[in-house]
Amino acid sequence: MLDSSSFPDALPVLSAGRHRNPRDGGCAMEWASLLAGERWSDHPACTDPLLAHLTRSVNDLVGDRAREALAHLVPTLVGLRGDDATWALEVASVSVRHAVRQARPVDRRDLVVAVLTLDHLLAASDARPPTRRRPATTALLATVPPGDAAWAERFTRAMGAPRRVRGLTRRVVEVSVATVAAAPDADDALVAMLSDAVGTCQGLARRPGRDAAAPEPAAPARPAEPTASTLVTRRG
Repeated sequence: MLDSSSFPDALPVLSAGRHRNPRDGGCAMEWASLLAGERWSDHPACTDPLLAHLTRSVNDLVGDRAREALAHLVPTLVGLRGDDATWALEVASVSVRHAVRQARPVDRRDLVVAVLTLDHLLAASDARPPTRRRPATTALLATVPPGDAAWAERFTRAMGAPRRVRGLTRRVVEVSVATVAAAPDADDALVAMLSDAVGTCQGLARRPGRDAAAPEPAAPARPAEPTASTLVTRRG
């Protein structure tokens, strides 16, 4: 249940896009900047950058009814960040798993490549060998046509390491959002994606030693360039 004491006396109308000041309305991340006591901004320092990017994207794409549901997530975004590079990998992993469930057949293989790549990259933080997959990855692959899963496995092994992990995670999130936004139940699916990502980051925040910075992990596999045709762009 939303704790109304977390809010100031008045909040701007929750709406799409970037706003110069609260009188013009505010997006979910601009609300977060207010709650955190920061300067009015849709890029507040209080939230993990990639999670904030996902939040802005969902905020801008959903309709007014679905956007109201984001109000319940805003207080949880305040202070939800860490110095560990694992955070971006986790946000991307959550996003692409949701995208695979909504993807058109023509896009599915590329998205599964991203799932497998991120699973490998997260092995170190999970303290598991890269050859042993996360249960969530195994469960997702069971829902994918066997031919697509086998193709993605071969492609991932053949491509080698991605050049930039940071650029990879942002790209995966953007294509995942675009994929889910094209689904018939896009609004509910986008809110579910964001809610799952927030919950995952809350779990990271509860990990012991969360403030210890970790180097960007070495990456064993480079994903295919996703083929979803529409990327999320920020308005305003």
